[in-house]
Amino acid sequence: MSRHSTGSLMNRFTKRISDFSTDTFFKHKLNNWLGYILIAGIASFLAWLFATDLFAGIAIFILVAGLSIGILCFTRVQFGFYLLFFLAYFGTYISNYFTGGKLPLGLIFDIIVLIAFLGLMASRRDFKSQWKEFSRTPLVILMWLTFCYGILEMFNPNTMGASATNWLGVRKFLEFILVLFLAYTLLDSYKKIRLYTFVLLVVATGCALYGCYQQWHGLAAWELAGIMADPHAYALLWAGGDFRKFSTLPDPAAFGIIMAVCSVFFLVLAIYEKDRLLKFTFIGCSVIMLLGMGYSGTRTAYAVLLAGLAFFILLNIDKPLIQKFGAVMFLVFLAVMFGPFSGNGTVRRFRSTFMGAKDESYKVRLVERAFIKPFIHRHPIGGGMGTTGFNGAVEHPGNALANFQPDGAYVMRAAEMGWIGLLINCILYFFILKAGIQAFFRVKDPRIKVYYAAGVSCIFAFYVGDYAQLAVGSPADVVIYYAFIAMILKQKYYDKDYEATSVV
Repeated sequence: MSRHSTGSLMNRFTKRISDFSTDTFFKHKLNNWLGYILIAGIASFLAWLFATDLFAGIAIFILVAGLSIGILCFTRVQFGFYLLFFLAYFGTYISNYFTGGKLPLGLIFDIIVLIAFLGLMASRRDFKSQWKEFSRTPLVILMWLTFCYGILEMFNPNTMGASATNWLGVRKFLEFILVLFLAYTLLDSYKKIRLYTFVLLVVATGCALYGCYQQWHGLAAWELAGIMADPHAYALLWAGGDFRKFSTLPDPAAFGIIMAVCSVFFLVLAIYEKDRLLKFTFIGCSVIMLLGMGYSGTRTAYAVLLAGLAFFILLNIDKPLIQKFGAVMFLVFLAVMFGPFSGNGTVRRFRSTFMGAKDESYKVRLVERAFIKPFIHRHPIGGGMGTTGFNGAVEHPGNALANFQPDGAYVMRAAEMGWIGLLINCILYFFILKAGIQAFFRVKDPRIKVYYAAGVSCIFAFYVGDYAQLAVGSPADVVIYYAFIAMILKQKYYDKDYEATSVV
């Protein structure tokens, strides 16, 4: 046989293998005879392994389950995207319950995001054009600028080189951009936005319900054991004669802020929802979230809630319905602030949020900010990422910021990244809000307008939360915050879709 014939035969053989693999794994997704044989073989092998070696059987089962989930995330990108929600809201609980908090949730979250992104790259023929268009939008360009500044901070002369926290910050910010692109690609219609809404409703309500369960029935024995074993955790959680509730999230602050933002989102949707069953579902779930927020004992969450609702009212102040809603909310606020409820610990904590200079913790914040101001003025690029707090003491001993405890995201950025880094961050926040407000007034589809009103109000609420906490950064708020930004970026596509359906 000639060399040409052999090469031709090999090419045909390779093409058949490639076509068979594409048809089996991508088109039918193993829903064929090969898939049935493969699954039956794996099940038989696991049954034999469990019977002979239990530990090896469990290890192989976890490996196979992980590979199966990875394949699903790759072939069904939407599944991978919503799996992030489950991991963000319930991953900490699962890790603490089964492994004592040793499960590497951050790494798992990173892997799922990467696999889903690669799946998007492989399954979409227009991927290159979408990525190019996405990367050239002004907001994303500003995000890339922030990302580049974070890389430059790795060479900050005030540190002794890039730390683990520095690398983590850069890696996480890149991950956030990938999450934004996933949401930008997947949330391309009103139907997809509604699906996102119901997924968020389920996970947020489930999280709120477990927080209420902790309040009404007490913390589980394994939760109390974990708190008692860590003096720092005990000091953080014990307040006012009771433990602050954290539900399925890492800490009470994250739980309280997420519940505040989600309650704003669903209350706004409830105002405009025409389906009565859905309207009362949104209201009922919002009440549960508000209870969870109160049980968290996070005072920042109260400010986040009021800021989100106030922003929404101002955004729609010309509408009589919203004027009435604003009046009712104002009366509720006055009743809680000045009503005869001082015996309730949650109400006392709520009132202390708005005491201003009379609050002792607020006075401590003022002292800390006065202490760090001279350093910020003298260091335009800051002391370096990861140099504040307890991490700074471990990774950068001897640094001027080591053991300094920033009382909010803005102070932390000003100290670590300098006033230049803070300025870049504030400019980014300004343009995100600007784009959201413009999209709200420009969008033609009235259904999408409601989501813009809710989404931009929640984004503003996050920014208020950043004043006293790090409100944006954990997986639970990332899947909300960046999804809202993605909806803002998609405004012109929603308009085209609305015009097309209106013509039909």
